[in-house]
Amino acid sequence: MGPTRTLRLGLLGCLLLVPRLHGQDPAACAWGWVLFEDGCYGFFPRELSWRRAEAFCQRFGMESHLASVHSEEELQAIAALLASSRSGEDSQEDGDEGVWIGLHRPLGSRRWLWSDSSEVDYSSWHRQPGPRRRACAALRDTADFMTWYSDACADRKPFVCKSGI
Repeated sequence: MGPTRTLRLGLLGCLLLVPRLHGQDPAACAWGWVLFEDGCYGFFPRELSWRRAEAFCQRFGMESHLASVHSEEELQAIAALLASSRSGEDSQEDGDEGVWIGLHRPLGSRRWLWSDSSEVDYSSWHRQPGPRRRACAALRDTADFMTWYSDACADRKPFVCKSGI
């Protein structure tokens, strides 16, 4: 079985497991996903633009989007997931590649928004972006994923999805 077929079967398995997350066993997440409070988090090493990564996450259900972050504890849980998911890789090889999260500034807006429409009630900016800066947020690889930075939404990066349970 080739790597493409294996990837497709793995993704199909994730899609089939997601309905079990809604209403049945609140302590269970799909294989490879991590539970934190009211959500399951999955890391996807495939590099996509922010918009394509958001569309990919939405395939897991109505309550699935790129990850929103509402506390330091939630950010630590995501950082731990990323550290364990990437432990076999040399993530410093290409510099700060970053990992997409759901924070973005829509075209023509000065406000940052989460892709799941939740309130922006927590931030962990490395440097607060200026009004003309790039409009999508990523976790900084070189900061152990504990801070974020703005980058061009068209850049391709791995990403973290969040699915409500």
